[in-house]
Amino acid sequence: MAQQETDSTINWPGIAYGLSLAILAAYQQFKLPPVLPLLIGHYGFGRTLAGGFMSVYAFCGLLLSLLLGSFMQRRDATVLLNLSFLLFIVAAAVMMLWPAAGWLFVAARGVEGIAFAILAIAGPAICTANAGARGLAIAAALIATWIPVGALIANLLTAGLVDWAGWRVLWGVGIIATAAMAVWTARVRKSGRIHFGGESAKAAQSDPPPSHSGASWRLMTLGASLFTLWSIQFFAYSTWLPDYLVNVYGQSPRVAASLFMIPMAVLTAFNLVAAPILRAGMSVAMLLAIALGIQAAVWFLLPYLGPVSAGIAAFLVFAAAAGITPTCLFALPGTIFGVARAGGRAFGVLMTGRNLGVLCGPLLTGALVQLTGGWRPVPFVLGTAGVIATVGALGLHFRLHRPKHR
Repeated sequence: MAQQETDSTINWPGIAYGLSLAILAAYQQFKLPPVLPLLIGHYGFGRTLAGGFMSVYAFCGLLLSLLLGSFMQRRDATVLLNLSFLLFIVAAAVMMLWPAAGWLFVAARGVEGIAFAILAIAGPAICTANAGARGLAIAAALIATWIPVGALIANLLTAGLVDWAGWRVLWGVGIIATAAMAVWTARVRKSGRIHFGGESAKAAQSDPPPSHSGASWRLMTLGASLFTLWSIQFFAYSTWLPDYLVNVYGQSPRVAASLFMIPMAVLTAFNLVAAPILRAGMSVAMLLAIALGIQAAVWFLLPYLGPVSAGIAAFLVFAAAAGITPTCLFALPGTIFGVARAGGRAFGVLMTGRNLGVLCGPLLTGALVQLTGGWRPVPFVLGTAGVIATVGALGLHFRLHRPKHR
């Protein structure tokens, strides 16, 4: 095990490793949306069932995140990491062999969801543990890129390979990447240069938590609730936008995947833009409130925008604000508890909130479209979630800046 780093030290190999774990998890989740129109066409899946292919990930995370986070707070995460790699590979093989059985496809995605839940906590926790106080904003910005980078990789592969190799190529790439990550894990674990977990619990034992720690956990729960409300919006958008482009605008899956990469690239850039803003002294919760407010405004304006170009511009504004949002959210554990205590438990609470939003967003959107026969009510529902989240983020800001908030 690596020697405990001081709060001022940034362990870049540890941050790179934690970020790679998270990107692998995001790729495994987001290899589905760009080929979802193909799967619906080939195997006759209904849209509610198809939304479940994404939401089952969240269901597993919702059940397991708190338990996994508590385990990683107390112990080394290596055993769980190796389990996640095995689950990803087995589940991918099952889907490649029997794709037409909808119930089996959902079950295999659920097995992937267990593996995803492990990496979704371990990746951010390892990044934060290796960042130190000086690198907290940088680590939060980098870890916020995990979803758009994973989605971009999946869409790039779709645009370049799926037309001639079929949808299974994305699953094959996932297997290869998972095996490579397992080898990397064995090597860095042997080197002892990266914090894998457990130190935060030891630090907490030697440095008792403050007497108002219950207030800190309430703030962390509020932060997780904000993650829920934002995830409902973002995962509805990211799951169904390719299908929307195919069915409303008549684009091919390949073109839809290419168009989808534009807002994802903007989002990724703004994940990183948030870091210097936070390092300059901007309040995490206030920046979060501003970003959430912009996204809510886009949803409410979208139905009234005339030309297609105006709609595209609005979604680029949405993507920019959506890029800032997760950087703020992933900075909350370190902001509320301090870097030394922002371990698996805090990220388990945060990811529980995220998973609840991922569970609701794709299913809610798919059900709305199926029940109403169109996309018209979707922006108003998602915009309402955005307004509530904005108000909550403002409340969090004022609570964080009260004296002795912990």
